[in-house]
Amino acid sequence: MKLKDIKRMPMVRWFDVKQLASTGIKVIFSTIIGEQTDKRIIQALSSAGKDFYDYSFHYKDIDGSPVVDTDNPRKEMWLDYVSDTGDGWNSTYSVAYYASNPELTLKGDSKSFNTKRGEVLVFGGDEVYPTPSKDAYHKRLIVPFQTAFGDDTPEHKPHVFAIPGNHDWYDGLSAFSKIFCSELNRYFAGWISLQRRSYFALKLTSGWWLFGSDGQLQSDIDTPQIEYFRYVCENHMEKGDRVILCTSQPTWIYAHKYKKFNEPYDESDLIYLQDEILAKKNIDVKVFLSGDLHHYRRHEETGDIEKGHRVQKIIAGGGGAFMHPTNDIDVSLITENYGINKKTKRRFALKESYPDIETSKKLTFRDLLFLFINPGFGIVTAVLYLFTVWMVGAAINYQVPTGFLDTFYLTAKAFRDNPFVALWLLTIFIIFITFTDTHSTIYKWIGGTLHFTAHLICIFYIGWGSLYLAVYLFPENQLFQFLSAVSMVLILGWIAGSCVMGIYLFSSMYFFGRHNEEAFSALKIQDYKNFLRLHIDEDGTLTIYPVKIEKVARKWRNRNKHDIEKDNIKSYIVPEDGSGAELIENPIILKK
Repeated sequence: MKLKDIKRMPMVRWFDVKQLASTGIKVIFSTIIGEQTDKRIIQALSSAGKDFYDYSFHYKDIDGSPVVDTDNPRKEMWLDYVSDTGDGWNSTYSVAYYASNPELTLKGDSKSFNTKRGEVLVFGGDEVYPTPSKDAYHKRLIVPFQTAFGDDTPEHKPHVFAIPGNHDWYDGLSAFSKIFCSELNRYFAGWISLQRRSYFALKLTSGWWLFGSDGQLQSDIDTPQIEYFRYVCENHMEKGDRVILCTSQPTWIYAHKYKKFNEPYDESDLIYLQDEILAKKNIDVKVFLSGDLHHYRRHEETGDIEKGHRVQKIIAGGGGAFMHPTNDIDVSLITENYGINKKTKRRFALKESYPDIETSKKLTFRDLLFLFINPGFGIVTAVLYLFTVWMVGAAINYQVPTGFLDTFYLTAKAFRDNPFVALWLLTIFIIFITFTDTHSTIYKWIGGTLHFTAHLICIFYIGWGSLYLAVYLFPENQLFQFLSAVSMVLILGWIAGSCVMGIYLFSSMYFFGRHNEEAFSALKIQDYKNFLRLHIDEDGTLTIYPVKIEKVARKWRNRNKHDIEKDNIKSYIVPEDGSGAELIENPIILKK
Protein backbone atom coordinates (compact mmCIF):
# COMPACT_ATOMS: atom_id res chain seq x y z
CA MET A 1 0.00 0.00 0.00
CA LYS A 2 1.49 3.32 -1.10
CA LEU A 3 0.83 6.81 0.16
CA LYS A 4 -0.36 7.95 -3.26
CA ASP A 5 -3.01 5.23 -3.25
CA ILE A 6 -4.57 6.43 0.01
CA LYS A 7 -7.07 9.23 0.19
CA ARG A 8 -6.02 11.17 3.26
CA MET A 9 -9.28 12.45 4.69
CA PRO A 10 -9.25 16.00 6.11
CA MET A 11 -10.68 16.89 9.50
CA VAL A 12 -14.45 17.22 9.42
CA ARG A 13 -15.56 20.77 8.60
CA TRP A 14 -18.34 21.00 11.17
CA PHE A 15 -19.30 24.57 10.30
CA ASP A 16 -19.64 24.11 6.55
CA VAL A 17 -23.23 24.56 5.38
CA LYS A 18 -23.52 21.09 3.86
CA GLN A 19 -22.09 19.46 6.97
CA LEU A 20 -24.31 21.45 9.32
CA ALA A 21 -27.41 20.44 7.37
CA SER A 22 -26.38 16.78 7.05
CA THR A 23 -25.49 16.37 10.72
CA GLY A 24 -28.63 18.19 11.84
CA ILE A 25 -30.85 15.89 9.78
CA LYS A 26 -29.05 12.81 11.09
CA VAL A 27 -29.41 13.95 14.71
CA ILE A 28 -33.13 14.66 14.29
CA PHE A 29 -33.75 11.38 12.49
CA SER A 30 -31.79 9.27 14.97
CA THR A 31 -33.42 10.97 17.97
CA ILE A 32 -36.97 10.52 16.69
CA ILE A 33 -36.65 7.17 14.89
CA GLY A 34 -33.60 5.58 16.49
CA GLU A 35 -35.10 5.49 19.98
CA GLN A 36 -38.09 3.58 18.63
CA THR A 37 -35.98 0.98 16.78
CA ASP A 38 -33.40 -0.13 19.31
CA LYS A 39 -31.03 -2.46 17.48
CA ARG A 40 -29.68 -3.78 20.80
CA ILE A 41 -32.95 -5.68 21.27
CA ILE A 42 -32.60 -7.30 17.83
CA GLN A 43 -29.00 -8.24 18.63
CA ALA A 44 -30.04 -9.79 21.93
CA LEU A 45 -32.70 -11.90 20.19
CA SER A 46 -30.44 -12.99 17.35
CA SER A 47 -27.35 -13.81 19.44
CA ALA A 48 -27.59 -17.27 20.87
CA GLY A 49 -26.67 -17.80 24.50
CA LYS A 50 -25.09 -15.43 26.98
CA ASP A 51 -21.70 -15.33 25.31
CA PHE A 52 -18.67 -13.81 26.95
CA TYR A 53 -15.09 -13.92 25.73
CA ASP A 54 -12.42 -15.68 27.75
CA TYR A 55 -8.98 -14.08 27.50
CA SER A 56 -7.55 -15.82 30.54
CA PHE A 57 -6.35 -18.28 27.89
CA HIS A 58 -4.69 -17.74 24.55
CA TYR A 59 -6.61 -18.42 21.37
CA LYS A 60 -5.66 -20.89 18.65
CA ASP A 61 -6.77 -21.11 15.05
CA ILE A 62 -8.98 -24.05 14.05
CA ASP A 63 -10.26 -24.11 10.48
CA GLY A 64 -9.79 -20.37 10.17
CA SER A 65 -11.63 -19.52 13.39
CA PRO A 66 -10.09 -18.45 16.72
CA VAL A 67 -10.91 -20.85 19.54
CA VAL A 68 -9.98 -20.66 23.23
CA ASP A 69 -6.91 -22.80 23.90
CA THR A 70 -7.57 -24.13 27.42
CA ASP A 71 -4.13 -25.73 27.45
CA ASN A 72 -2.42 -22.36 27.08
CA PRO A 73 -3.34 -19.97 29.94
CA ARG A 74 -2.10 -16.38 29.87
CA LYS A 75 0.30 -15.21 32.53
CA GLU A 76 -0.07 -11.56 31.62
CA MET A 77 -2.07 -9.46 29.19
CA TRP A 78 -1.85 -6.21 27.23
CA LEU A 79 -4.85 -4.15 26.09
CA ASP A 80 -5.24 -0.92 24.13
CA TYR A 81 -8.10 1.53 24.55
CA VAL A 82 -8.82 4.04 21.77
CA SER A 83 -11.90 6.27 21.68
CA ASP A 84 -13.34 8.97 19.42
CA THR A 85 -11.35 8.21 16.31
CA GLY A 86 -12.09 8.00 12.59
CA ASP A 87 -11.83 11.71 11.76
CA GLY A 88 -8.94 13.29 9.82
CA TRP A 89 -6.06 11.20 8.45
CA ASN A 90 -3.23 12.92 10.33
CA SER A 91 -4.76 12.50 13.78
CA THR A 92 -6.37 9.09 13.26
CA TYR A 93 -3.34 7.56 11.57
CA SER A 94 -0.94 8.98 14.16
CA VAL A 95 -2.89 7.19 16.91
CA ALA A 96 -3.26 4.03 14.80
CA TYR A 97 0.47 4.03 13.97
CA TYR A 98 1.69 4.14 17.56
CA ALA A 99 -1.06 1.86 18.88
CA SER A 100 -0.24 -0.70 16.16
CA ASN A 101 3.49 -0.88 16.80
CA PRO A 102 4.32 -4.34 18.21
CA GLU A 103 6.46 -2.57 20.83
CA LEU A 104 6.41 1.01 22.01
CA THR A 105 8.78 2.74 24.42
CA LEU A 106 7.11 5.51 26.40
CA LYS A 107 9.08 8.24 28.13
CA GLY A 108 7.95 9.22 31.63
CA ASP A 109 9.18 11.83 34.10
CA SER A 110 12.25 9.93 35.23
CA LYS A 111 12.37 6.70 33.22
CA SER A 112 11.09 5.02 30.10
CA PHE A 113 8.68 2.11 29.91
CA ASN A 114 8.67 -0.65 27.33
CA THR A 115 5.15 -1.61 26.31
CA LYS A 116 3.60 -4.08 23.88
CA ARG A 117 0.70 -3.75 21.49
CA GLY A 118 -2.59 -4.81 23.02
CA GLU A 119 -3.64 -8.39 22.48
CA VAL A 120 -7.11 -6.86 22.54
CA LEU A 121 -7.98 -3.45 21.11
CA VAL A 122 -11.08 -1.79 22.57
CA PHE A 123 -12.74 1.08 20.75
CA GLY A 124 -14.57 3.20 23.30
CA GLY A 125 -17.19 4.89 21.10
CA ASP A 126 -17.63 7.23 18.13
CA GLU A 127 -15.53 5.16 15.77
CA VAL A 128 -16.25 7.47 12.83
CA TYR A 129 -17.10 11.11 12.13
CA PRO A 130 -19.22 12.93 11.18
CA THR A 131 -21.93 10.34 10.48
CA PRO A 132 -21.76 6.57 10.04
CA SER A 133 -21.79 4.82 6.68
CA LYS A 134 -19.91 1.91 5.20
CA ASP A 135 -17.83 4.31 3.11
CA ALA A 136 -17.07 6.62 6.04
CA TYR A 137 -15.93 3.74 8.25
CA HIS A 138 -13.73 2.43 5.46
CA LYS A 139 -12.02 5.72 4.60
CA ARG A 140 -11.76 7.26 8.05
CA LEU A 141 -11.20 4.22 10.30
CA ILE A 142 -10.41 0.95 8.54
CA VAL A 143 -7.87 2.28 6.03
CA PRO A 144 -5.76 4.13 8.65
CA PHE A 145 -5.65 1.11 10.98
CA GLN A 146 -5.08 -1.33 8.12
CA THR A 147 -2.18 0.77 6.86
CA ALA A 148 -0.77 1.12 10.38
CA PHE A 149 -0.94 -2.63 11.10
CA GLY A 150 0.86 -3.17 7.83
CA ASP A 151 2.24 -6.61 7.04
CA ASP A 152 2.75 -7.74 10.61
CA THR A 153 2.10 -11.47 11.10
CA PRO A 154 2.04 -12.12 14.86
CA GLU A 155 1.72 -15.67 16.12
CA HIS A 156 -1.53 -14.77 17.84
CA LYS A 157 -3.59 -12.22 15.94
CA PRO A 158 -4.96 -9.49 18.21
CA HIS A 159 -8.71 -9.11 18.65
CA VAL A 160 -10.89 -6.00 18.54
CA PHE A 161 -14.09 -5.01 20.34
CA ALA A 162 -16.05 -1.78 20.04
CA ILE A 163 -18.87 0.00 21.78
CA PRO A 164 -20.83 2.58 19.79
CA GLY A 165 -21.09 6.27 20.59
CA ASN A 166 -23.79 8.69 19.54
CA HIS A 167 -22.23 9.21 16.09
CA ASP A 168 -22.30 5.45 15.48
CA TRP A 169 -25.99 5.46 16.36
CA TYR A 170 -26.96 8.13 13.80
CA ASP A 171 -27.93 5.43 11.27
CA GLY A 172 -29.56 3.20 13.89
CA LEU A 173 -26.28 1.27 14.31
CA SER A 174 -26.52 -0.35 10.85
CA ALA A 175 -22.98 0.32 9.60
CA PHE A 176 -21.43 -0.33 13.02
CA SER A 177 -23.19 -3.71 13.26
CA LYS A 178 -21.95 -4.81 9.85
CA ILE A 179 -18.35 -4.04 10.78
CA PHE A 180 -18.17 -5.19 14.40
CA CYS A 181 -21.21 -7.35 15.19
CA SER A 182 -21.43 -10.32 12.85
CA GLU A 183 -22.30 -13.96 13.35
CA LEU A 184 -19.16 -14.70 11.34
CA ASN A 185 -15.68 -13.85 12.59
CA ARG A 186 -14.46 -10.82 10.72
CA TYR A 187 -11.18 -9.07 10.19
CA PHE A 188 -10.84 -5.42 11.10
CA ALA A 189 -7.54 -4.39 9.51
CA GLY A 190 -5.11 -6.78 11.26
CA TRP A 191 -7.45 -7.50 14.18
CA ILE A 192 -10.14 -10.17 14.49
CA SER A 193 -13.66 -9.14 15.54
CA LEU A 194 -15.60 -11.71 17.56
CA GLN A 195 -18.39 -9.69 19.15
CA ARG A 196 -22.04 -10.35 18.36
CA ARG A 197 -23.64 -7.36 20.10
CA SER A 198 -22.85 -3.72 20.74
CA TYR A 199 -21.93 -4.62 24.33
CA PHE A 200 -19.71 -7.38 25.68
CA ALA A 201 -17.90 -8.93 28.63
CA LEU A 202 -14.26 -10.00 28.44
CA LYS A 203 -12.68 -12.25 31.02
CA LEU A 204 -9.07 -11.15 31.40
CA THR A 205 -6.30 -12.60 33.56
CA SER A 206 -5.86 -12.67 37.35
CA GLY A 207 -9.50 -11.98 38.20
CA TRP A 208 -9.91 -8.93 35.97
CA TRP A 209 -12.88 -8.40 33.64
CA LEU A 210 -13.67 -5.75 31.06
CA PHE A 211 -17.31 -4.78 30.44
CA GLY A 212 -18.21 -2.75 27.36
CA SER A 213 -21.58 -1.03 27.79
CA ASP A 214 -23.73 0.50 25.05
CA GLY A 215 -25.78 3.46 26.29
CA GLN A 216 -27.44 4.17 22.90
CA LEU A 217 -28.40 7.85 22.46
CA GLN A 218 -29.84 8.49 25.91
CA SER A 219 -27.11 6.87 28.04
CA ASP A 220 -29.43 4.10 29.16
CA ILE A 221 -28.63 0.41 29.49
CA ASP A 222 -31.55 -1.57 28.11
CA THR A 223 -33.04 -4.52 29.99
CA PRO A 224 -31.51 -7.30 27.80
CA GLN A 225 -28.09 -5.72 28.38
CA ILE A 226 -28.62 -5.59 32.14
CA GLU A 227 -29.70 -9.24 32.10
CA TYR A 228 -26.67 -10.14 30.00
CA PHE A 229 -24.28 -8.68 32.56
CA ARG A 230 -26.29 -10.26 35.38
CA TYR A 231 -25.97 -13.67 33.76
CA VAL A 232 -22.22 -13.27 33.25
CA CYS A 233 -21.77 -12.11 36.84
CA GLU A 234 -23.84 -14.87 38.45
CA ASN A 235 -22.53 -17.74 36.32
CA HIS A 236 -18.94 -16.91 35.38
CA MET A 237 -17.47 -14.39 37.82
CA GLU A 238 -15.86 -15.12 41.17
CA LYS A 239 -16.14 -13.20 44.42
CA GLY A 240 -13.46 -10.54 44.59
CA ASP A 241 -13.11 -10.14 40.83
CA ARG A 242 -12.43 -6.63 39.55
CA VAL A 243 -13.99 -4.86 36.58
CA ILE A 244 -12.85 -2.30 34.03
CA LEU A 245 -16.10 -0.67 32.86
CA CYS A 246 -16.12 1.04 29.45
CA THR A 247 -19.01 3.41 28.73
CA SER A 248 -19.69 5.58 25.70
CA GLN A 249 -20.11 8.71 27.84
CA PRO A 250 -18.40 9.90 31.05
CA THR A 251 -21.54 9.95 33.16
CA TRP A 252 -19.59 11.19 36.19
CA ILE A 253 -18.73 14.43 34.38
CA TYR A 254 -22.19 15.04 32.92
CA ALA A 255 -23.93 14.29 36.22
CA HIS A 256 -21.61 16.79 37.93
CA LYS A 257 -22.21 19.41 35.23
CA TYR A 258 -25.98 19.13 34.95
CA LYS A 259 -26.86 18.99 38.63
CA LYS A 260 -25.69 22.60 38.84
CA PHE A 261 -28.63 23.51 36.62
CA ASN A 262 -31.06 21.19 38.44
CA GLU A 263 -31.20 18.96 35.38
CA PRO A 264 -31.01 15.29 36.40
CA TYR A 265 -28.60 13.11 34.49
CA ASP A 266 -29.68 9.50 34.78
CA GLU A 267 -26.92 7.30 36.22
CA SER A 268 -29.37 4.75 37.61
CA ASP A 269 -28.59 2.00 35.09
CA LEU A 270 -24.85 2.06 35.74
CA ILE A 271 -25.38 2.35 39.48
CA TYR A 272 -27.79 -0.59 39.36
CA LEU A 273 -25.19 -2.62 37.49
CA GLN A 274 -22.53 -1.69 40.03
CA ASP A 275 -24.50 -1.84 43.28
CA GLU A 276 -27.24 -4.37 42.63
CA ILE A 277 -25.49 -6.92 40.43
CA LEU A 278 -21.71 -6.78 40.91
CA ALA A 279 -21.57 -5.65 44.54
CA LYS A 280 -23.76 -8.55 45.67
CA LYS A 281 -20.91 -10.83 44.68
CA ASN A 282 -18.26 -8.57 46.22
CA ILE A 283 -17.10 -7.48 42.76
CA ASP A 284 -15.83 -3.92 42.38
CA VAL A 285 -15.63 -1.66 39.37
CA LYS A 286 -12.07 -0.41 39.86
CA VAL A 287 -11.65 1.50 36.58
CA PHE A 288 -14.20 3.52 34.62
CA LEU A 289 -13.12 4.31 31.05
CA SER A 290 -14.89 6.60 28.62
CA GLY A 291 -14.45 8.87 25.65
CA ASP A 292 -17.02 11.26 24.14
CA LEU A 293 -15.03 14.23 25.47
CA HIS A 294 -11.96 14.51 23.27
CA HIS A 295 -9.29 15.01 25.87
CA TYR A 296 -7.70 13.16 28.80
CA ARG A 297 -8.93 13.53 32.36
CA ARG A 298 -8.32 11.27 35.33
CA HIS A 299 -10.22 11.37 38.61
CA GLU A 300 -9.11 9.28 41.58
CA GLU A 301 -11.15 8.19 44.57
CA THR A 302 -10.44 10.17 47.72
CA GLY A 303 -10.59 9.15 51.37
CA ASP A 304 -8.63 6.87 53.63
CA ILE A 305 -7.83 4.32 50.94
CA GLU A 306 -4.43 2.80 50.33
CA LYS A 307 -2.69 4.05 47.20
CA GLY A 308 -2.97 1.44 44.48
CA HIS A 309 -6.49 0.49 45.51
CA ARG A 310 -8.35 3.69 44.67
CA VAL A 311 -11.03 3.65 41.99
CA GLN A 312 -10.05 5.49 38.81
CA LYS A 313 -12.38 7.35 36.44
CA ILE A 314 -10.60 8.15 33.19
CA ILE A 315 -11.66 9.99 30.05
CA ALA A 316 -9.44 9.17 27.08
CA GLY A 317 -11.27 10.47 24.02
CA GLY A 318 -8.26 11.54 22.00
CA GLY A 319 -8.32 8.87 19.31
CA GLY A 320 -8.44 11.22 16.34
CA ALA A 321 -11.36 13.65 16.53
CA PHE A 322 -11.07 17.39 17.15
CA MET A 323 -9.89 18.34 20.62
CA HIS A 324 -12.30 19.28 23.40
CA PRO A 325 -11.28 21.93 25.97
CA THR A 326 -10.39 21.18 29.57
CA ASN A 327 -11.25 24.69 30.83
CA ASP A 328 -15.00 24.29 30.42
CA ILE A 329 -16.27 23.55 33.94
CA ASP A 330 -14.70 23.06 37.34
CA VAL A 331 -14.31 19.31 37.87
CA SER A 332 -11.59 19.44 40.50
CA LEU A 333 -13.84 17.46 42.84
CA ILE A 334 -16.86 15.39 41.82
CA THR A 335 -19.22 13.26 43.86
CA GLU A 336 -20.91 10.00 42.99
CA ASN A 337 -24.64 10.15 43.60
CA TYR A 338 -27.13 7.35 43.90
CA GLY A 339 -30.60 6.53 45.20
CA ILE A 340 -33.81 8.55 45.28
CA ASN A 341 -32.37 11.27 47.52
CA LYS A 342 -29.07 11.41 45.63
CA LYS A 343 -26.95 10.82 48.69
CA THR A 344 -23.22 11.28 48.38
CA LYS A 345 -21.41 7.99 48.21
CA ARG A 346 -17.86 8.65 47.02
CA ARG A 347 -15.71 11.61 46.08
CA PHE A 348 -13.20 11.78 43.24
CA ALA A 349 -10.42 14.34 42.85
CA LEU A 350 -9.02 15.47 39.51
CA LYS A 351 -5.45 14.24 39.19
CA GLU A 352 -4.54 15.05 35.59
CA SER A 353 -5.89 16.91 32.56
CA TYR A 354 -4.44 16.84 29.07
CA PRO A 355 -4.04 19.33 27.63
CA ASP A 356 -3.76 21.33 30.84
CA ILE A 357 -6.25 24.10 31.55
CA GLU A 358 -3.90 26.95 30.66
CA THR A 359 -3.04 25.42 27.30
CA SER A 360 -6.73 24.86 26.64
CA LYS A 361 -7.52 28.51 27.41
CA LYS A 362 -4.80 29.71 25.05
CA LEU A 363 -6.15 27.52 22.27
CA THR A 364 -9.56 29.18 22.69
CA PHE A 365 -8.13 32.38 21.16
CA ARG A 366 -8.14 30.59 17.81
CA ASP A 367 -11.90 31.17 17.69
CA LEU A 368 -11.09 34.80 16.88
CA LEU A 369 -9.84 33.42 13.54
CA PHE A 370 -13.18 31.71 12.91
CA LEU A 371 -13.59 33.46 9.53
CA PHE A 372 -10.37 31.94 8.18
CA ILE A 373 -10.70 28.50 9.80
CA ASN A 374 -14.34 28.06 8.74
CA PRO A 375 -14.77 30.12 5.55
CA GLY A 376 -17.76 28.04 4.44
CA PHE A 377 -19.88 29.09 7.40
CA GLY A 378 -20.14 32.64 6.05
CA ILE A 379 -22.72 31.45 3.52
CA VAL A 380 -25.20 31.10 6.39
CA THR A 381 -24.74 34.63 7.71
CA ALA A 382 -24.49 36.12 4.20
CA VAL A 383 -27.89 34.69 3.26
CA LEU A 384 -29.37 35.65 6.65
CA TYR A 385 -28.17 39.24 6.32
CA LEU A 386 -29.35 39.51 2.70
CA PHE A 387 -32.85 38.19 3.38
CA THR A 388 -33.27 40.51 6.35
CA VAL A 389 -32.05 43.58 4.45
CA TRP A 390 -34.14 42.63 1.43
CA MET A 391 -37.33 42.29 3.50
CA VAL A 392 -36.77 45.64 5.22
CA GLY A 393 -35.93 47.34 1.91
CA ALA A 394 -38.98 45.92 0.15
CA ALA A 395 -41.24 47.03 3.03
CA ILE A 396 -40.20 50.70 2.56
CA ASN A 397 -40.00 50.47 -1.26
CA TYR A 398 -36.20 50.92 -1.12
CA GLN A 399 -36.35 54.53 0.03
CA VAL A 400 -32.95 56.14 0.58
CA PRO A 401 -32.68 57.80 4.04
CA THR A 402 -32.04 61.54 4.13
CA GLY A 403 -29.86 61.21 7.22
CA PHE A 404 -28.72 58.98 10.05
CA LEU A 405 -31.89 59.38 12.13
CA ASP A 406 -34.00 58.70 9.06
CA THR A 407 -32.54 55.20 8.83
CA PHE A 408 -34.05 54.38 12.24
CA TYR A 409 -37.38 55.86 11.18
CA LEU A 410 -37.51 53.87 7.96
CA THR A 411 -36.51 50.68 9.78
CA ALA A 412 -39.30 51.18 12.30
CA LYS A 413 -41.69 51.93 9.44
CA ALA A 414 -40.78 48.60 7.83
CA PHE A 415 -41.80 46.78 11.01
CA ARG A 416 -45.03 48.76 11.22
CA ASP A 417 -46.07 48.24 7.60
CA ASN A 418 -44.93 44.64 7.18
CA PRO A 419 -45.46 42.31 10.17
CA PHE A 420 -43.65 39.56 8.29
CA VAL A 421 -40.39 41.44 8.90
CA ALA A 422 -41.02 41.25 12.66
CA LEU A 423 -42.05 37.60 12.36
CA TRP A 424 -38.85 36.83 10.43
CA LEU A 425 -36.64 38.44 13.07
CA LEU A 426 -38.57 36.73 15.87
CA THR A 427 -37.92 33.38 14.19
CA ILE A 428 -34.22 34.16 13.89
CA PHE A 429 -34.16 35.25 17.55
CA ILE A 430 -35.69 31.91 18.62
CA ILE A 431 -33.05 30.06 16.58
CA PHE A 432 -30.28 31.97 18.35
CA ILE A 433 -31.80 31.23 21.76
CA THR A 434 -32.11 27.54 20.85
CA PHE A 435 -28.49 27.43 19.65
CA THR A 436 -27.18 28.95 22.88
CA ASP A 437 -26.00 26.64 25.69
CA THR A 438 -29.35 25.37 26.94
CA HIS A 439 -28.34 23.99 30.34
CA SER A 440 -28.13 27.43 31.93
CA THR A 441 -31.40 29.35 31.58
CA ILE A 442 -29.79 32.68 32.45
CA TYR A 443 -26.93 32.22 30.01
CA LYS A 444 -29.29 30.95 27.32
CA TRP A 445 -31.36 34.15 27.35
CA ILE A 446 -28.63 36.69 28.04
CA GLY A 447 -26.04 35.08 25.76
CA GLY A 448 -28.56 34.34 23.03
CA THR A 449 -29.97 37.87 23.12
CA LEU A 450 -26.52 39.50 22.98
CA HIS A 451 -25.46 37.20 20.14
CA PHE A 452 -28.63 38.01 18.19
CA THR A 453 -28.28 41.74 18.89
CA ALA A 454 -24.69 41.78 17.62
CA HIS A 455 -25.81 40.29 14.30
CA LEU A 456 -28.78 42.69 14.18
CA ILE A 457 -26.46 45.68 14.58
CA CYS A 458 -24.25 44.36 11.78
CA ILE A 459 -27.28 43.83 9.54
CA PHE A 460 -28.46 47.40 10.23
CA TYR A 461 -25.19 49.10 9.35
CA ILE A 462 -24.29 46.78 6.47
CA GLY A 463 -27.75 47.08 4.95
CA TRP A 464 -28.02 50.86 5.07
CA GLY A 465 -24.35 51.37 4.30
CA SER A 466 -24.58 49.19 1.19
CA LEU A 467 -27.66 51.12 0.02
CA TYR A 468 -25.92 54.49 0.53
CA LEU A 469 -22.82 53.33 -1.35
CA ALA A 470 -24.81 51.74 -4.18
CA VAL A 471 -26.79 54.96 -4.75
CA TYR A 472 -23.58 57.00 -4.59
CA LEU A 473 -21.80 54.79 -7.15
CA PHE A 474 -24.71 54.37 -9.55
CA PRO A 475 -27.02 57.37 -9.05
CA GLU A 476 -28.90 56.91 -12.34
CA ASN A 477 -28.97 53.11 -12.71
CA GLN A 478 -31.38 51.30 -10.40
CA LEU A 479 -30.39 47.84 -11.69
CA PHE A 480 -26.73 48.43 -10.83
CA GLN A 481 -27.78 49.91 -7.49
CA PHE A 482 -29.68 46.72 -6.69
CA LEU A 483 -26.95 44.33 -7.86
CA SER A 484 -24.13 46.20 -6.13
CA ALA A 485 -26.11 46.49 -2.88
CA VAL A 486 -26.86 42.75 -2.92
CA SER A 487 -23.20 41.94 -3.61
CA MET A 488 -21.98 44.17 -0.79
CA VAL A 489 -24.49 42.74 1.70
CA LEU A 490 -23.48 39.19 0.80
CA ILE A 491 -19.73 39.86 1.05
CA LEU A 492 -19.90 41.95 4.22
CA GLY A 493 -22.47 39.59 5.76
CA TRP A 494 -20.11 36.69 5.08
CA ILE A 495 -17.22 38.48 6.81
CA ALA A 496 -19.03 40.24 9.66
CA GLY A 497 -21.32 37.30 10.47
CA SER A 498 -18.37 34.90 10.71
CA CYS A 499 -16.44 37.35 12.90
CA VAL A 500 -19.40 37.79 15.25
CA MET A 501 -19.78 34.00 15.54
CA GLY A 502 -16.07 33.63 16.34
CA ILE A 503 -16.15 36.36 18.98
CA TYR A 504 -19.28 34.85 20.52
CA LEU A 505 -17.76 31.34 20.72
CA PHE A 506 -14.49 32.71 22.11
CA SER A 507 -16.24 34.79 24.79
CA SER A 508 -18.58 31.95 25.75
CA MET A 509 -15.76 29.43 26.09
CA TYR A 510 -12.97 31.61 27.54
CA PHE A 511 -14.97 33.52 30.14
CA PHE A 512 -17.92 31.26 30.92
CA GLY A 513 -16.91 27.72 29.91
CA ARG A 514 -19.90 27.41 27.56
CA HIS A 515 -20.21 25.99 24.05
CA ASN A 516 -17.22 23.68 24.43
CA GLU A 517 -18.54 21.50 21.58
CA GLU A 518 -19.07 24.35 19.13
CA ALA A 519 -16.08 26.46 20.17
CA PHE A 520 -13.56 23.64 19.66
CA SER A 521 -15.15 21.76 16.76
CA ALA A 522 -14.76 25.07 14.92
CA LEU A 523 -11.00 24.91 15.54
CA LYS A 524 -10.46 21.42 14.05
CA ILE A 525 -7.42 20.89 16.30
CA GLN A 526 -5.57 17.77 15.15
CA ASP A 527 -3.02 17.70 17.97
CA TYR A 528 -3.14 16.62 21.64
CA LYS A 529 -4.26 13.05 20.87
CA ASN A 530 -4.23 10.23 23.40
CA PHE A 531 -4.99 6.57 23.99
CA LEU A 532 -4.50 4.10 26.84
CA ARG A 533 -2.30 1.03 27.06
CA LEU A 534 -3.15 -1.37 29.89
CA HIS A 535 -1.11 -4.24 31.29
CA ILE A 536 -2.11 -6.96 33.75
CA ASP A 537 0.95 -8.72 35.10
CA GLU A 538 1.30 -12.21 36.53
CA ASP A 539 0.42 -11.18 40.09
CA GLY A 540 -2.75 -9.34 39.02
CA THR A 541 -1.45 -5.76 39.15
CA LEU A 542 -3.05 -3.51 36.55
CA THR A 543 -0.87 -0.76 35.08
CA ILE A 544 -2.43 1.94 32.91
CA TYR A 545 -0.15 3.88 30.56
CA PRO A 546 -1.84 7.11 29.35
CA VAL A 547 -0.22 7.86 25.98
CA LYS A 548 -0.15 11.27 24.34
CA ILE A 549 0.78 12.45 20.86
CA GLU A 550 1.15 16.15 21.44
CA LYS A 551 1.78 17.05 17.81
CA VAL A 552 0.50 14.63 15.20
CA ALA A 553 2.46 14.12 12.01
CA ARG A 554 1.64 16.18 8.92
CA LYS A 555 4.27 14.68 6.65
CA TRP A 556 4.30 11.00 5.71
CA ARG A 557 6.39 8.72 3.53
CA ASN A 558 6.29 5.15 2.35
CA ARG A 559 8.21 2.63 4.44
CA ASN A 560 11.68 1.91 3.04
CA LYS A 561 14.15 -0.96 3.28
CA HIS A 562 15.95 0.57 6.25
CA ASP A 563 12.68 0.81 8.17
CA ILE A 564 12.06 -2.88 7.61
CA GLU A 565 15.53 -4.29 8.25
CA LYS A 566 16.87 -1.99 10.96
CA ASP A 567 13.83 -0.71 12.81
CA ASN A 568 11.48 -3.66 12.18
CA ILE A 569 8.65 -1.29 11.24
CA LYS A 570 5.54 -3.10 10.07
CA SER A 571 3.39 -0.10 9.09
CA TYR A 572 3.26 0.74 5.39
CA ILE A 573 3.53 4.47 5.97
CA VAL A 574 5.70 6.21 8.57
CA PRO A 575 5.70 9.78 9.92
CA GLU A 576 8.40 12.29 9.04
CA ASP A 577 7.49 14.81 11.71
CA GLY A 578 5.32 15.06 14.80
CA SER A 579 6.22 14.65 18.45
CA GLY A 580 5.94 10.87 18.74
CA ALA A 581 4.27 8.99 21.59
CA GLU A 582 4.99 9.84 25.23
CA LEU A 583 3.31 9.43 28.61
CA ILE A 584 0.82 12.04 29.78
CA GLU A 585 1.64 11.16 33.37
CA ASN A 586 3.41 8.35 35.16
CA PRO A 587 1.65 4.98 34.90
CA ILE A 588 -1.39 4.45 37.13
CA ILE A 589 -1.03 1.27 39.17
CA LEU A 590 -3.84 -0.75 40.76
CA LYS A 591 -2.61 -3.53 42.96
CA LYS A 592 -4.36 -6.81 43.57
